[in-house]
Amino acid sequence: MSDLLSLAALSATALTEGVRFLYDQAGELLRARREHRAERSPVDTPPVVAEPAVLPEPDAASVERFSEELRALRADLHEFASGVDETDPSNPSLIRRVDALRTVLEAVYGTSLTFDGESRRDGPLRIHGRVDVDAVAGYVAAVRTDSPTGWIRGDLRAGSVEAGGEAIGIDLRNQR
Repeated sequence: MSDLLSLAALSATALTEGVRFLYDQAGELLRARREHRAERSPVDTPPVVAEPAVLPEPDAASVERFSEELRALRADLHEFASGVDETDPSNPSLIRRVDALRTVLEAVYGTSLTFDGESRRDGPLRIHGRVDVDAVAGYVAAVRTDSPTGWIRGDLRAGSVEAGGEAIGIDLRNQR
């Protein structure tokens, strides 16, 4: 869930640093993707982006899937990240672009990216489940929870679902 208001409430300095951080992360992911494609064999593991050290390893499939968005959003923020344009928290166009890049990076890293001084309504709890199967004969869910909170995403791909089988992206129990 986007939180444009929390970004707009940041100081210009905090937003500037946030833009630079997101811009740099998108660039690192795209560079690592390019280098990985040039060197990889079918059994290689994806490269690890080392900086900043606190981020988990990016999901290679998500980097591949969002590479065009990463490239476009990074380009949109170039003048702000390089210091040419002023990062004004009252600029709604800038805030939307920053939030869009953050949302993509959160999907890639599987973690919340909250800037210093920012208060986000949805908090850091993020749940992302992914299932990719050829066939389903019983029950499969990417995410199943009795008490949903925060941001939840369930990705499910099933080649086929046999009679009596259930394939569910997000199963919110006790919500009926």
